[in-house]
Amino acid sequence: MNDQLSQDEELVREFLAESDELLQRMDQDMVALESKPDDVELLNRIFRSLHTIKGTSSFLGFDPVVRLSHRAENVLNNLRSGDIKLTQRMTDALLSTRDQLGRMLKDVRNKTPGEYQLESLLQELDEVQKSVAAPPRLGEILVADQVVPATVMRSVLDEQAALRNPRRLGEVLVEKGLASPAEVGHALARQKQFSESAAAVSQTLRVDVRKLDELIDLIGELVLERNRLVQLSRDALRGCVVTKPMAEVLSQSTARLSFITEELQAAGLKTRMVPIDSVFRKFPRLVRDLSQTLKKEVELTIRGQDTEMDKTMAELIGDPLIHLVRNSLDHAIEVPEVRLAAGKPRQGSIQIEAGQEGDQIVITVTDDGRGIDPKQIARKAIEKQLVTAESVLSLSTREILEFIFLPGFTTAETASEISGRGVGMDVVRANLRKLNGTITVESTVGYGTKVCLRVPLTLAICPSCWYRWPMRPMPFHCDPSWESFAWERVKYTHSKAMNSSTLAPRPCPFCDWQSSSTFRETSQVMLAKR
Repeated sequence: MNDQLSQDEELVREFLAESDELLQRMDQDMVALESKPDDVELLNRIFRSLHTIKGTSSFLGFDPVVRLSHRAENVLNNLRSGDIKLTQRMTDALLSTRDQLGRMLKDVRNKTPGEYQLESLLQELDEVQKSVAAPPRLGEILVADQVVPATVMRSVLDEQAALRNPRRLGEVLVEKGLASPAEVGHALARQKQFSESAAAVSQTLRVDVRKLDELIDLIGELVLERNRLVQLSRDALRGCVVTKPMAEVLSQSTARLSFITEELQAAGLKTRMVPIDSVFRKFPRLVRDLSQTLKKEVELTIRGQDTEMDKTMAELIGDPLIHLVRNSLDHAIEVPEVRLAAGKPRQGSIQIEAGQEGDQIVITVTDDGRGIDPKQIARKAIEKQLVTAESVLSLSTREILEFIFLPGFTTAETASEISGRGVGMDVVRANLRKLNGTITVESTVGYGTKVCLRVPLTLAICPSCWYRWPMRPMPFHCDPSWESFAWERVKYTHSKAMNSSTLAPRPCPFCDWQSSSTFRETSQVMLAKR
């Protein structure tokens, strides 16, 4: 530490004030960058904040701050140059760096600097760069293989950069006679191989050893049952006398085999399951930062974070949830003064809850904000000519709320940095449809809104129903919310106007395959919506 400069209290006070402001901005920018990783301006702003802290710390002689910020600066610099891509692990490491810098600067303010154990964090900052290195560019591979000299490659790249419509580098090099098609093809193959290996690294998954033990035990059971079937086959070929009829023995064996394979399938799927906490853990910081930006007081409650779902589903459900939480903060939760005037607690509430219902994961996002006014939605829909003033009178509240899922639909008068552009809820529904999921909205004006997401546990398997075809059975995708009935056993009355039947004791919409010209002669089932 530079004792002479560090003793200048006025200089240190100004440095700490500036650093606090920069760290707060870095917190907000890092959360925003995670949802917009290609935002160059955000990345540059984070880099400048860290660089300013490092530079002043070096001037004042705060060596631990310099050491840590310099290592984090290397990560940001590689992100800016495009050598690596932002990942969740990298974001976590940078946020940990920000928190550690905050603690060290607090010690400086309290004049209690000490020895800091930074080795593990410094090592993590190095590791996150190694594990996600971007694949080498074609030019880099050709230069490294001494196919094209570095100076010549630089000249060709400069020529391409000056063109309005640059051509593919490989075509230009072959045309100029600087590389043969085989050399370019070999370099492209190496580039693809590197990309695939990098992708394989990112697809790793930690599995509880107990799940693996269960899987191995079931495989052992499967092998034993296979051996039993092999022995039965040998006995049948040799004509050996058995104490039980062969049909009964085979029935027992196949029943046991069916049970084991079902258990094996379930155990295999369990190995892909991860706690949804990996998705939820980013929301406390997000809510804290946005509530400060919006000058609102919000309490976040999270329940069901131990609920498990497929790793792929957990990765894909994150973006829709971020949209919903940001919407609740920006549109729903009122500022403290408005809440107090309405007789509500000063502090707003957002609850995120996850649970399992059958073979589906149900996630709800609930707030106690102003709610969604269906009259306002209807007026906006009429303004946008999505519906006429006459026909909107026949729509239910649920049908009116469906308008918020249309692209570009928003009731906000002005767009903010957080929301208001009408590109949130339509993205949420589109992403959920890719996951075979659904979204429903319930809202009461003045009391709040509840958004419910339903997604399958996994996309690895798909429930099917077998349909009797003239020559062979045929499977088709069957939604879990459908029931099947033997046609000749169903007593029903049909309403053509409502396209529904009364299957005692309830009416329900149905799919009548017997009335279809394609399946008239062979249909044996009727599907009814629950």
